[in-house]
Formats: sequence, C-alpha cells, structure tokens
Amino acid sequence: MGSQDQDLSSIQTQLTAARWHLDAAVSAPAEAVPHSLQRARDSYESIVGSLSRLNLTAEQRAHLERELSALRSRLEAAGALPRTNP
Repeated sequence: MGSQDQDLSSIQTQLTAARWHLDAAVSAPAEAVPHSLQRARDSYESIVGSLSRLNLTAEQRAHLERELSALRSRLEAAGALPRTNP
C-alpha cells in the first residue's frame, strides 16, 4: 500500500471514529457527553489539518469534502462546533 493509500485509510478511520464518538454522545450518560463530543471534534480538526497536505485527485478530494461537510453539520447540531454562516 502506498503512502497516499495509507493517508486516505487514516482519514477514513478518523471519519469513522468521529462518527462513532458522535453516536456515543447520543446514548452516553450526561457526564460522558462532553468527552465524546470533544473526541469527535478532535478527529474532525485532525482531518481538516491533514487534508491540505494530501495529494488527492479531484474526485477523492470532493468525496472527502462531502463527508467532512456532513460530519461538520453533525458536530454543529451537537454543539461541538460553532455554526457556520450559510
């Protein structure tokens, strides 16, 4: 597996982890919710930071940007990120 494949795999793993933490926050006891939301936010921010350093095709970048947009919307709805202006 090449470096780019490893980078994409890592980002997909981080996306999955962020979604998992958001899902966990829904069913977590109240005291665990902030921790789950922070972990989801940390994963999201790590992905955003990594994305600019990757050499991706236009199709790969568009796909990841769609996934990140959906993740950001969930984070905003959960109060883990400030809402962006439309």
